[in-house]
Amino acid sequence: MKNTIKVAFCLGIILAIALTSVASAQSPYPGYSWSTSYTVVNMGTTSADISIDYFNSSGNIIPAAHRQYTGVPAGASRTVVQFTDDTALPPGRYSAVIASSQPVAAVLNQQLVQDGSVSFSAKPPFSSYNGVTAGAVNLTLPQIMYNWYGYYTEVFIMNVGVSTATGVYISYIPGFVNGFPSGTTQVDPGNTIPANASLQKSQQSLSSLGAPSTGGNPFVGRFFGSATISSSQPIIAVVNQHNTAAKKLMSYNGFTGGSTLVALPQHMKNWYTYYGSLLIGNPSPSATAHVSIEYTPDPVLMPGSPPTTVPHNIAPLTSLNRYDGPGAQPSQSDLAAYTRFIGSVKVTSDIPVVVQENLEALASAADQAGAYNGFPVSQATHDIVVPLIQADFYGLYTSLTVQNVEGTAGTCTITYTSDNLYSSVTNQSKSYDHPIAANGSFNVYEGHGATGTTFTGDINNDPFWRVGPSMNQRRFIGSATISCTKNVVAFVNSELDQNLADTMYTFNAINK
Repeated sequence: MKNTIKVAFCLGIILAIALTSVASAQSPYPGYSWSTSYTVVNMGTTSADISIDYFNSSGNIIPAAHRQYTGVPAGASRTVVQFTDDTALPPGRYSAVIASSQPVAAVLNQQLVQDGSVSFSAKPPFSSYNGVTAGAVNLTLPQIMYNWYGYYTEVFIMNVGVSTATGVYISYIPGFVNGFPSGTTQVDPGNTIPANASLQKSQQSLSSLGAPSTGGNPFVGRFFGSATISSSQPIIAVVNQHNTAAKKLMSYNGFTGGSTLVALPQHMKNWYTYYGSLLIGNPSPSATAHVSIEYTPDPVLMPGSPPTTVPHNIAPLTSLNRYDGPGAQPSQSDLAAYTRFIGSVKVTSDIPVVVQENLEALASAADQAGAYNGFPVSQATHDIVVPLIQADFYGLYTSLTVQNVEGTAGTCTITYTSDNLYSSVTNQSKSYDHPIAANGSFNVYEGHGATGTTFTGDINNDPFWRVGPSMNQRRFIGSATISCTKNVVAFVNSELDQNLADTMYTFNAINK
């Protein structure tokens, strides 16, 4: 039996993800075009045979670009960089289907490449999202924006069904901010998507979404809200949130359903220039969601700080935004009691909701930005697979956060496995133990320490991963498995250790 993952993505040095108006031929970043790379990890217990096929926007397969990997060991990964590895694939926008003899997971990175480059060199802004194993005929997108103080969104919808999807409707629903509607309701009807193809829908030019100038509304010409998508065939979606002026890009996967208990491993307020924006969407067309948000400070970084729980009501088909960034108003934040905060969050609701988190940094910290999806606690497990881990990898490193969703403390063992090509020490595995507090989280950071010259983390601190005459070459790229005595969830930040704009990829780890 084949296990399949489907991914909608863009690549190429000519055509690109459209961060400007669809009607404009001008790139939002002159001289640069979009390219992608992705990592596939074998989540099974034995070696896997993995095949990958690409489809254009008409649903036609590109036979010359077919990829095949045989005998990929359990826990091992394979990385594909379109710029260098998929030279048989013409420039353009494609979707992909990954089939395997064992369960697999995939994470995809988006980045810029300078036009005319002969070698791959990723340029910011960066973002990441996950491959998806199954779709649904109804999706919820909790955060959609038009002209929202520099932010816009675009949506990529992939048909993962067996025939053409007809009547694909996108309904835009504004939220309410400080009692005012933040936009105008609108429906985009009758889109068609061939099987295995993807459709791009940018909100950049949808000025009709802007709130009208009635009743003293301060959000005239702006939209901040959510969207639902319905289709005759199962679909998946990816949302890019972008701010071209600030060179920020954040991506999240569309939601096929909600949950009454959702976990988020990390939220921040004023944490060394970092902050979070938490979105809770109510996909019900008729019922109000009564939610409580429990914020638990990191027990190591904020010892002795108590948790706090705040109730909220969310109207049907709307989203609640809890924003802890610059200029946050008291009505937008639940963390007035904390000058600074870093920790985990649980959202409890009487009806299913969807939850998504944006993590950002101030301009003084290079406008870092990333997003991830909240985890239904019912899907938390003792075992997790992380498709991509990096340590001192040409300036790239990861920050892994693991959250305990149970009320008692436990222990986690992380096993790192290096790739077969690019790491200093290839095809090797080693394990490390970490305690995890009740309802708490821990973080493994593989970047520079406080001095800016020393390194921290499991891999960087262990000579096992070093080579060279001085034993200082730590270059690592690979995957990880996490095995805990408690049910856990996890997400990853991957950053480039340079002073560049938004050099942060953020993605969900995969529960087994």
